[in-house]
Amino acid sequence: MSLPRARIPSEQDSLGDLVQRLRTDVTRIVETELRLIRVRVEAGLDAVRAAGLGLVFAAALGLAGIGAIVAGLVLVLGTVLPVWIAAFAVGSGFVVLAGILVAVEVRVMRHGVNEALASIDDRPGRTRHGE
Repeated sequence: MSLPRARIPSEQDSLGDLVQRLRTDVTRIVETELRLIRVRVEAGLDAVRAAGLGLVFAAALGLAGIGAIVAGLVLVLGTVLPVWIAAFAVGSGFVVLAGILVAVEVRVMRHGVNEALASIDDRPGRTRHGE
């Protein structure tokens, strides 16, 4: 899509005309940028939707595999301990690992949010333009 070329201002144009043209040009630029953002977001959502079903299927297969591994681990531990104790031991180990993972991820998330909300001048390793 080709946009019309803007008319070059002349010395006879009044200040009001120039301000009106500036407003029109800025409005057109903002509208074009918003359309571009909308197109990019829609393209990204289309890609996520296309991969979504495959990811759900992969997650279901992964959960089935993890369940089989956990059952095998309980059965192996059940050869040296009563099976109910082996099940509690394996389950407790997974709960502890999950708690550690949640704590680490919450810390990473807080750091990322704080960095994203910090002003540009407060960010380490950043300098202002021209310095």
